Amino acid sequence: MPENRLQRRVGIEIPIQVCRPDSNVAIAARYQDLSWGGASFITCDLTIQNGHRLIMRFPWTNGESFMIEADVVRCEPLEDEYQRVAVRFATVGHQDDRRLAKLIELLSTAPHGASHATAPPMPMLELVLDDPEEMREKLSQIAEGYLFITAFGTYRVGQSLLLLIEHTDDFPGLRLRARVKSQSIDNQGDSDRPCLVTLELEFEHHRDELRKLAQLSMRFRSKRARFIGPYTDL
Repeated sequence: MPENRLQRRVGIEIPIQVCRPDSNVAIAARYQDLSWGGASFITCDLTIQNGHRLIMRFPWTNGESFMIEADVVRCEPLEDEYQRVAVRFATVGHQDDRRLAKLIELLSTAPHGASHATAPPMPMLELVLDDPEEMREKLSQIAEGYLFITAFGTYRVGQSLLLLIEHTDDFPGLRLRARVKSQSIDNQGDSDRPCLVTLELEFEHHRDELRKLAQLSMRFRSKRARFIGPYTDL
C-alpha cells in the first residue's frame, strides 16, 4: 500500500474479524496497523494470497461493528509459519467511511497507541462548483461510478483520496472515497504554478449507494430551485 506513507497510520491492538466473502468463518488474525486506505495483520492462515478479497469487521460504539471489503496487496512470510498480510480497502459504505475516519482519530490520540502523527489522516481533494449545469453533470457521472475533474498538481494512478464536492449555494456537500483511475497532464506548469491535470476517478463505494447519493442531491437542488423561484431585478 504505497499511499500509506501519505496517510496517518495507527498501530494498536484492537479486536478485528477477518473472513472471506463467501464464508462466515473468522480467520485467526492479529491486528497490526490501520490507515484510511488499508490495514495489515498477522495470521497463520497461509492460504491468503495477493489479490484475494477479504471482509474486515471493526469495532464500533455500543457493541456494534462496521464492515469493509478489502483486497490483499502484499503477503510477507514470517517465522513459525505466520505471514503479515497488507490489504487495501476496496469498497466502503458511505457511513462506514466516517466511522473509519473517527476510529483512526480515536486510536491516534490514545496514549498507548503508536501513530505517524505527522502524516495527514488521508489525502484530500476539494472540488467547488458554481455552475448548476456542471453540478448536474458531475452528479450524473458519480451515479455511474466515475468522475472526470481538472485539478492542480500530479497524482498517482491507483491513489485513493477523499473527494469533497461543494457548491457555492446551500447545496449539501458530498464526501466520497475516490481512486485515481487515469491522469493526463493538460499544462506542465512552471516554477510559479503547479501543472494542470485531468483526472478520471472511480469510487470505493457500492454503485447503488452512489446512485442514491447523486439522486438525493439532484432532488435537493430541484426542490430548492422551486422554493427560490426565478430571480427578479429589485
